[in-house]
Amino acid sequence: TATAGATATTDSASIHVPVGKDGDGAYTAATKGCFDVIDEATPLVLQEVRKQPIDTGRPFHVADYGTADGGTSLGLLTKIVRAVRERTGTESDKEEQHEIVIHYEDQLMNEWKSVFNHALGYKQVTDAYGRDVSVPTDEGDVYVEASGVGFHSQCYPSSSIDLGVSFTAMHWLSTSPSSLKGTTEVMHAARCSTGPPAAEHLQAGKDWSSILGARSKELVKGGRFVCVNFCVSGEGYFLGQTDRGASMWDSFLASWNKLHADGLIDERERLGVSFPNYYRTTAEFMDGIQKHPHLKLISAEERIVRCPYREQYVNGGNDNMSPQEYAKSFVPTTKTWSHSTFKAALGNERSDEEKEQILEKFWKNYEDLVARNPEDHGMDYVHSYLVIEKV
Repeated sequence: TATAGATATTDSASIHVPVGKDGDGAYTAATKGCFDVIDEATPLVLQEVRKQPIDTGRPFHVADYGTADGGTSLGLLTKIVRAVRERTGTESDKEEQHEIVIHYEDQLMNEWKSVFNHALGYKQVTDAYGRDVSVPTDEGDVYVEASGVGFHSQCYPSSSIDLGVSFTAMHWLSTSPSSLKGTTEVMHAARCSTGPPAAEHLQAGKDWSSILGARSKELVKGGRFVCVNFCVSGEGYFLGQTDRGASMWDSFLASWNKLHADGLIDERERLGVSFPNYYRTTAEFMDGIQKHPHLKLISAEERIVRCPYREQYVNGGNDNMSPQEYAKSFVPTTKTWSHSTFKAALGNERSDEEKEQILEKFWKNYEDLVARNPEDHGMDYVHSYLVIEKV
């Protein structure tokens, strides 16, 4: 559930280029922290399923917005299927099970083969701790569909979605002002010491309003939307920069600058990185919700989910892992969502093959940096957990 890379004139369909071959499920395989993020949200989601109105005369429709390759949410979706059937009294009746429709949503160029490989059980998914993840279609009478419209727009008919969920996705902007290009020390709006650039702040506000407006139309009355989105916390923490270890963003910067020092990129490329996403504050989330009269905020809270790679390494879960092996296991979780942003900073005169060779060196720089002091490197997740009702 992540995307990357854009210019001011770029639309959302070209902001993200997924890493890996479609069908392989590279995002899920390398993004184990998202399983823990979704586990944190699971009690909130199931609590709402137990309370919200359910029309027993029609299938129950669930939308997973910004699903990426669909692997990280499988376990939760299975639990949702079971919870709905507990409500409708059909969990033990295979002949009369309440039908469930799962709508997977992401951009047009998403890894759709991977989505269906995961959703239909063709490719087994394991979580951050090596445990097999259940598949909702195994429950029977569960149907899956896909939409490539993009969550900034209305994706489904009005009053058709009973429950919407989104994890680690809606921080991506529909278009990027790229205000940070040309700056020497900042690649992301959250890192700006005087506050985010005005253009990114304005775009993020417009996008959040569009997202909420679309969900307000799609949801049935009494339907719920659980949005778990990256944020800047009250303590000033955000993805990869908390009270533990080195800042991931400092590591990105050092590894990128080394390319310039080694003569692999020019000054324009060195200063050409501007992430096309925005980590809102919880206050910004709440302010947007208040402006939509058909939406009601049920709850909002901030949570930190620690990097599972670092936690397992530091706590002895990988006793035989060398520092170099840890670096190779950890760094890909930062690559899945950022690779195309760094690639977009490289000059158009370069071939795609040349760009990938440079980026291979960039990721090797990062691995070398991590291996020198592995305990200091991780990617903690910082989210606002929002529960919203259509009224």
